[in-house]
Amino acid sequence: MIRVVTAGVVALSLTGAAGTASAAASGTAAGAASAASTGTAARPVPTGKAALTRNPIYRTGEFDFTECAELGRRPDDVDSYKLYLDHLMDCLNQSWAEEFKQAGLSFAKPRVRFITKPAKTGCGKYPAPYAAGIYCERDKTMWILIYKNQLADPSEFELFQVIAHEYGHFVQDRAGILPAVDRLTRRVSRATWYAYSRRLELQAECLSGAFIGSVWHSLGRDQFDWDDLLDYKIGDVLHGKRASIVYWLKRGWNGNGPAVCNTFTAPASKVA
Repeated sequence: MIRVVTAGVVALSLTGAAGTASAAASGTAAGAASAASTGTAARPVPTGKAALTRNPIYRTGEFDFTECAELGRRPDDVDSYKLYLDHLMDCLNQSWAEEFKQAGLSFAKPRVRFITKPAKTGCGKYPAPYAAGIYCERDKTMWILIYKNQLADPSEFELFQVIAHEYGHFVQDRAGILPAVDRLTRRVSRATWYAYSRRLELQAECLSGAFIGSVWHSLGRDQFDWDDLLDYKIGDVLHGKRASIVYWLKRGWNGNGPAVCNTFTAPASKVA
């Protein structure tokens, strides 16, 4: 398998400014915002440290929608890849809409743009070749760069996980987690900022693992694909050590929902 050894990110500045991202060749449009359909008005989005440690999204159950058969892709056919990714976005939207309903929080679909070369975005220039995907907090958009190596290998699975990871950052934004981190990191040391970044990134890994685990039986994949995904992971100061990344991916996979993904109350040893 040909790999793109890059990480999806949400970027925060040392002064807490909104995230960085990238531009678009194509993608799905954003859905209209809607209150959680519980028969009552959606609760206010949590703020401050409570948004990080006691977020209502942690009190939801496992994902209810467990079917997401992968569409076929053709080598070097960008259109078939975009159809594949649009279908994956539909699965994510359906699954997460239900979680937000259970949490009593309002939900709206994210914007997503699929690109095949770096471009200017609402959050600045896309940082290729360093990122496979970026979530831009400023314009609520996921920016996904489809690399040539991925286009050459329609069986690869990393792109699936990148989308689920960046969607995790959108969930953090919608649930008040990203805005809370923005405010809490306005005047902090670089070491403290890195620590917050790792908790954010590892939580997005966990959320992606939870979604993947919930639909795994419908993907037609075998254990090799999951193990291979874990094998290629590389850590850094912003995303955490490789061991931490693997730990949170597996934790999400086994938990099948966001309840197991509270990295903000985890001991430092688990988010190093």
